[in-house]
Amino acid sequence: MVRINTIVITSVLLLGVTLGCGPTQEESLVQGLYLGHTPPGRTAELFAPELAGDNESLGCSGFLRDGTVFVFSSMKRGGDWRFRPVWVTELKDGRWTNPEVAPFSSYMPYNFTVGPAGKTLYFTTLKSPDRGSSMLLEQANIWAVTLAPNGWTEPVMLCASINTETDYENYPTVARNGNIYYMSWRDDTVGRTDIYRSRNRDGKYHPAENLGPPINSVESDQDPWVAPDESYLIVCLKGREDSFGSYDLYVSFSNEDGSWAEPVNLGENVNTSGAEFRPYVTQDEKYLFFTAPDSEIGNVGRIFWVSAEIIEELRELHQR
Repeated sequence: MVRINTIVITSVLLLGVTLGCGPTQEESLVQGLYLGHTPPGRTAELFAPELAGDNESLGCSGFLRDGTVFVFSSMKRGGDWRFRPVWVTELKDGRWTNPEVAPFSSYMPYNFTVGPAGKTLYFTTLKSPDRGSSMLLEQANIWAVTLAPNGWTEPVMLCASINTETDYENYPTVARNGNIYYMSWRDDTVGRTDIYRSRNRDGKYHPAENLGPPINSVESDQDPWVAPDESYLIVCLKGREDSFGSYDLYVSFSNEDGSWAEPVNLGENVNTSGAEFRPYVTQDEKYLFFTAPDSEIGNVGRIFWVSAEIIEELRELHQR
């Protein structure tokens, strides 16, 4: 499959220059959504190629405040991924502000997702619990930071039911009821990494539970994203019979008994022979975003998006 990779000619300019423009206030607000780019159909397209130069690789991304704040991570090729900063741009009066490094970038948030309310960023870091040093990769923990009306709050480390002193926790995603999903390796891990869930009951998190099969396998199962109502789970999986190559994006729907159905490959309009990672669906539930290498510019990481209708079509098949 060849993804659509054309640069849409809009008023969005290169990184470092004010993004978004329009002749009237009303038109500006329309054009300004999604950084001024025309939404995709059922075939994944490159999103906002102006966000990074050829020598930069993009990582996670997400929208906050009903799509009016966009955050993304970027690093120079060959740079240290642990120190990849998070950039923030905000839609104001129909124009996107110049991207600025988020103040919490000092916490080294190398993987993140946005919570269902569009206010909190849940991120992975090697920052030690005392905030004074860095830890080894296998000690990565999950923290959270919130975008308040007066700016970003101070990041906080999540509780011991989620984080451990010796195990690896990464790519957190949170449902509307507070249940948190993430990848980890622990004593009961089947592959190199498995997907875990910590349930939130009455405001208290319970010890993490391995989701088990059919989500987890002997391979390294990674980067979960859960729907706000927990009706489906998107996961990055490899080594399956219907794989297109490396890591592919799969969706698993929740059964009536609360178990997870066999993951379904999202298909050739999303997945390629390369690796597709870091999925999330926008707060309006219209678009699936993910990160993948762009073969046209030396396989550096870029952000892609596709209509979430592809998920709904698979859900209908699951319900039959």
